[in-house]
Amino acid sequence: MLARLRQLVGRRPPPRHAASPAASIAEADSIAELAPDLPPCPADRIEVLTACPVCGGEQWSAASAFNKLILLSHPPDEASYRYDYSLCHDCGVVFARRRPAGPRYNWMIEHFEETLGRAEFGEGRQGSVALASSLTDDERAQLRRRAARGVFVSNHTGIPRKDYLPGLLADRLSNSQHVELLSSLLPLRAPRVLEVRARTGSISAALMQRFDARAYAMTLFESHQLVATEVYGLQAMHGIDYDRFSIPFEGTFDLIISNHGFTHAIRPREMLATFHDRLADGGSLYLFNEPDECEFLEVGKSVFNTLNAFHMQAFDGASLERALAANGFSVSFMTMMGKSGSHLCLAQKRPRGEPWTPVAERIRARRVAAYRHAQDRASVLVPEFARGRLGEPWDQLLARHVASGLVEVNRKGNVKLRR
Repeated sequence: MLARLRQLVGRRPPPRHAASPAASIAEADSIAELAPDLPPCPADRIEVLTACPVCGGEQWSAASAFNKLILLSHPPDEASYRYDYSLCHDCGVVFARRRPAGPRYNWMIEHFEETLGRAEFGEGRQGSVALASSLTDDERAQLRRRAARGVFVSNHTGIPRKDYLPGLLADRLSNSQHVELLSSLLPLRAPRVLEVRARTGSISAALMQRFDARAYAMTLFESHQLVATEVYGLQAMHGIDYDRFSIPFEGTFDLIISNHGFTHAIRPREMLATFHDRLADGGSLYLFNEPDECEFLEVGKSVFNTLNAFHMQAFDGASLERALAANGFSVSFMTMMGKSGSHLCLAQKRPRGEPWTPVAERIRARRVAAYRHAQDRASVLVPEFARGRLGEPWDQLLARHVASGLVEVNRKGNVKLRR
């Protein structure tokens, strides 16, 4: 059987003879060849953890080895796609045991779209200038001109879409769910609010309008800061450091709103400690857009494709609750939004050191098994050019999964997952 599998999977599709501009990208063997003027990804500062970065637990089980960069035709280097995700035996959070820090992480942020796989290294930025990671002088002027139209640009005026920012209204309406939740669950009386990783600042703007909030915003990129200040008049800064997280504004806050921050934090324990220190007594922490592991454990998405190179933590709702309890927060409300599941979580500041219950052994074992199954599923679906990155000979890996009943191979050599 193994010989037959070798014969089948050894068949290669005919070479692509693309006549498009992408041909040179497809034919390049490395980033250095693809983009010779691009500074290389710094080789140092890959930290290998000896304890859970969330709760300090010292025991874990291997969960899944790779991130999304394994699927890129030209990843930054061989180390970039190996994170060795591991499940903590105490809090239950799955954490990247190997993670970039310092200049290496900064390089990834500087090449944000490419690291996410939205563009090839050397290909240039794709997408809306309003969400860009960097701006030219012309783009900055264009963004200011369009932002001056504000949020509520009515279709009846006939103003062309290129002369305003249509996404602002969609963002405002989408974020109204957070304003509804916060205003229903918290006594908001002129609160001092910090919004971390604000894309436009619309949540803070609504709280200013409705509750006389004094709001501040931390944005990831200059384009986000420009929109937050030009459209909503927020005090905003850009350049969040997920490695050594700090808050650039003075004083304490009644409410800290964090968008997709816990998932990204290089040092989540330190980030949560900063939130704790900068919240007033009785203050609240609101986390949103924190993806649940059901995306790849239940919904069927590829664990490699879902865990991009900025995803340092993965979890379910119970693990997120334990993570917060281990760091001085008590969850008062949690729910999931969206088809694939993204957490909204409201927690109150509590004294540090209060007892919490570790994940049960049977639940831990079930989740570890689910992660390993997700890794097996993702492994057999990697592109042919990436098979050598898996660390196991392809015919051996395939034979193992055929024997287990995970996949089948037809006469043409096509691999298909069994349901």
